[in-house]
Amino acid sequence: MIYDYQKPAFEKLLAVAKACFAVQRQTLPIRVRTNTMIIGSSGTGKTHLAHAVATELGAEFLSVSVADWILLGCSGRGGSPTWPLIARFLRRNAKKTGLVIFVDEIDKIGGQSTWETFLRTEIYSLLDFKIPTGLNDGDDNILTADELAQAQDVFSNRTLILAAGAFQGIWENRSRPSLGFGAMDAGNDETNLSHLAATLPREVTNRFRSQLIVLPQLRECDYRRMLEQSAEKIPVYFRETFLRLGYTRIPGAVACRQGCRFLEELMLDTIIEERSLLQMMENTVLKPVCLDDSALLLPKPLALPTPSAEPDA
Repeated sequence: MIYDYQKPAFEKLLAVAKACFAVQRQTLPIRVRTNTMIIGSSGTGKTHLAHAVATELGAEFLSVSVADWILLGCSGRGGSPTWPLIARFLRRNAKKTGLVIFVDEIDKIGGQSTWETFLRTEIYSLLDFKIPTGLNDGDDNILTADELAQAQDVFSNRTLILAAGAFQGIWENRSRPSLGFGAMDAGNDETNLSHLAATLPREVTNRFRSQLIVLPQLRECDYRRMLEQSAEKIPVYFRETFLRLGYTRIPGAVACRQGCRFLEELMLDTIIEERSLLQMMENTVLKPVCLDDSALLLPKPLALPTPSAEPDA
């Protein structure tokens, strides 16, 4: 489900994806910059939006996270390196018309530790559509030249990379009164790559389109419409309680900036309140009755008393 506040962002992303999948990009004389960044405060539905675009176009979808990224040669950190996973995804879907790779938490890439430096190097390769050399298939088997070429072809020509970050500092600055000549206007929704400079290195932002996809902060009317859209999709026996609880909780959701988590909590609380109804429904389900043979026997006829003989006259 795409909520009303997400629709402008969804339509923009859909246009980018359609263009990305429409041509063999390597045949063009100018490199097509398709990498697109989605920003929005926590809970606004960035991952959901990216997945919805892939679903709409019948494209395969892979989600990776900067926070969970495992470097090549570092499988001892509790999982397999991330790049072989990406290469396997590309090879498995080499005949698909389009693929979407979603990089979550891109705003966590700006640290200065040795680990984060190597991490940026691997993510730069991803954003530049360059598969590392000497890559294995995840089972310690080095990919052959043909296997790498197959993966590189679908990667370069039919893959869209979307990245997302919360960039909480932007929204917190907008929620505070603007002071001084350099302050950001709280009423201005225009956000561009320069606003991300405090969080992301320039080498990262330069690898994305300058037009950001921005999911706005949710207002009271957005929560109300989101609640009503969701109520149309849930089972009818939950609907009244769902709406009643939801309307009373909207002011708190706005104050706490809950985003889509508002609905997740509300759905649980609706089920809790309706548990007695659910129990009643379970009890009304007809269950088969097992009868033993004795239940099928007819009752024995009553024994009538034998009339006594009358005395002789």
